[in-house]
Amino acid sequence: MKLIICHQAKNPCYIKAEPMTPKGIVVHSTGANNPNLKRYVDCEAELGKNQYGNHWNQDKPDEREVCTHAFIGKLADGSVATYQTLPWDTRGWHCGSGSNGSAHDTHISFEICEDALTDSEYFSQVYQEAVELCAYLCDMYGFDPMADGVVICHSEGAARGIASNHSDVMHWFPKFGKSMDTFRADVKAA
Repeated sequence: MKLIICHQAKNPCYIKAEPMTPKGIVVHSTGANNPNLKRYVDCEAELGKNQYGNHWNQDKPDEREVCTHAFIGKLADGSVATYQTLPWDTRGWHCGSGSNGSAHDTHISFEICEDALTDSEYFSQVYQEAVELCAYLCDMYGFDPMADGVVICHSEGAARGIASNHSDVMHWFPKFGKSMDTFRADVKAA
């Protein structure tokens, strides 16, 4: 895993800095064909310029408020890395809520930058990076990745009533023979 810290200090979630005691991890994917970290993360020196200025390190009151703890995707040189954008123990804004509350209050979150969902090499790279990130976080917090509700994706959070209704990552993982069960097993093995 290549982990780089680049906190998004202009994001209202970072500024609010609500403390959270992590109890698990939510795996997300961006839902857009853009695998480049610079689309979401404002670290121009390492990632290159986001020509549209639509990264998540800004306070725009007319737009939705979102902030995850990390992103996995491509660097300027095309290699894959993880950028931590929020302290792990800060409450993120990543999944909305459901009938049983919100994983914002309990789970660390990260987004995997999607491509066109057809590149097996890119998928393998970001999948492995996500496995290693989750293993790192499980070691850090003493999480058992196989325990119920500890490592989930957004769609599983929705089914549990702790997230809004999204399909990520189950619209992507099965295209390459993976599921959240195989993901959790890979995290445990790592």
